[in-house]
Amino acid sequence: MRLEKIFIQNYKKFQEETIKFNQDINIFVGDNNSGKSTILEAISMVITGKVGGLPIINKLNLDWFNSQVRKQFKASLIKQESIEPPEIIIEAYFDISSFSEAEVKLNSYKGSNNFLRENAAGVRVHIKLNPEYSENYKELLKNGKIEDIPIELYKIEFRNFAGSFEYYSTGLAKKIAIIDTTKKDYGSVLNRFISNSISNFLSEDEKANLRVAYRTNRKDFTNSDSFKKLNEKISLDYSFADKKVNINLRENEIDSWKNEMSISLDDIPIENVGFGIQNLLKSHMFLRENTEVDILCVEEPENKLSFTNMSIFIYKLSKLEKQLFISTHSSFVANKLNLKNIHLVSNNNIKKFSDVPKDTYEYFLKLSGYDTLRLILAKTIILVEGPTDELIIQRAYKDKYGVLPIYDGVDVMSLGGVAFKNYCDLAMMSQKEIFITTDNDGNYLRKKEKFKPYSDYVRVFIEENEEKRTLEPSVLSVNSDNFWELKKIIYHGQDADSKTETDILNFMLNNKTDWALRVFQAEHPIKYPNHINELLEALKHEK
Repeated sequence: MRLEKIFIQNYKKFQEETIKFNQDINIFVGDNNSGKSTILEAISMVITGKVGGLPIINKLNLDWFNSQVRKQFKASLIKQESIEPPEIIIEAYFDISSFSEAEVKLNSYKGSNNFLRENAAGVRVHIKLNPEYSENYKELLKNGKIEDIPIELYKIEFRNFAGSFEYYSTGLAKKIAIIDTTKKDYGSVLNRFISNSISNFLSEDEKANLRVAYRTNRKDFTNSDSFKKLNEKISLDYSFADKKVNINLRENEIDSWKNEMSISLDDIPIENVGFGIQNLLKSHMFLRENTEVDILCVEEPENKLSFTNMSIFIYKLSKLEKQLFISTHSSFVANKLNLKNIHLVSNNNIKKFSDVPKDTYEYFLKLSGYDTLRLILAKTIILVEGPTDELIIQRAYKDKYGVLPIYDGVDVMSLGGVAFKNYCDLAMMSQKEIFITTDNDGNYLRKKEKFKPYSDYVRVFIEENEEKRTLEPSVLSVNSDNFWELKKIIYHGQDADSKTETDILNFMLNNKTDWALRVFQAEHPIKYPNHINELLEALKHEK
């Protein structure tokens, strides 16, 4: 079984969103709090009827509702408007062509009882005001007793698209599994492994022998001299209603010994090995025990793993014949599982990486080992032509704001002028604002015009004086009244006296990274060209 798409209305980040899926691998990439995990959570909710292993109704809370929708509802209450409370809808649309012979029965889930009014096979969860409480709601509303979404009056309704109720109890939940590497929740997986191992490898006689051995050990413990001495001292020190008080082991069920068992790796208890290894083992055992699973959701597979172990884990995931849904911050994970499988999650909208123009997509495909997702994951990003610009921007930012830009969440990325177009395409698709500073190359207006199609999301800062084609003459010009200090910095004080402006400019043009690094490391600041100062000022609002 495969999911074709999911529809989400009013759930957390998503006011109304339809997300189409790949049949094999889906990687959701975005900054923190962008909604990646919400998508995985929504998939799990609509298929299983549960959140975090508990029924949805037990976990329902106000924070589930889209913040904008909730805000509008509360505003209507203040205005004393009569309004229906908001609802949450999550719908999973199945790919009928993916059904196995055993899953053909899912065709009975086909119908148009869905938000999109499509004749499709699928299931939906609908969180809404319980009609039985509608009069209660109206009365409370009339008396001004409603101050927020009245979830106490809500119900959770599960239907398939044919209109039938309670679909999740038919075994559909067995088709999906969730591996959350951010949580230490391996207990249930290990307990199941232990229980299955005992059942598979021990005869009834052998299990009976273990029960006897466990009970004998408990008896030996309570019959030990130290334990008896403890109870003697308690009896002398404390009594209750003329009754003797002592300590004993609890009487347990016949198979309680299984609960005392754990797993060791090379004789080291699993509780004492690293979190990353725990995650690997948990994932390995989980997949081994859940053979019926068709849909696998993995939260941050890179979490707490070394580069080598992460490589192994990602390789194993890629070989599974399952529909994968993965949330990640890692460019490595994204590159290993193919860029065509990436869904960019940004500013409450979701786009497929492959939706960018073809030449841009092919450009990024060639950067298999490159930090492809840096633009998407950065809080704020400045794109520059090369390492010279990068060093100068870094130092200029530090001189203005007291810290390097990265400590304010501002990433400065050097990529070469020919790549600007590709990153601008990416910025437009992900609706992310970016900042660019580049040379005018002798034609300010023509250079500015190149970025005009991207003006909604791209802010460009260029030297207007066309005689100053690159950064070097611009820096030299604004430091003309401070020429001596600039000479000392660039020449490290060596033979600086005899150097003219032409000498300095030639040195800067022929040793671009060297002069920029010396400025970056200098004890005293220099002056910066106007277009750089304008860029820094624009960043003030991003801090």
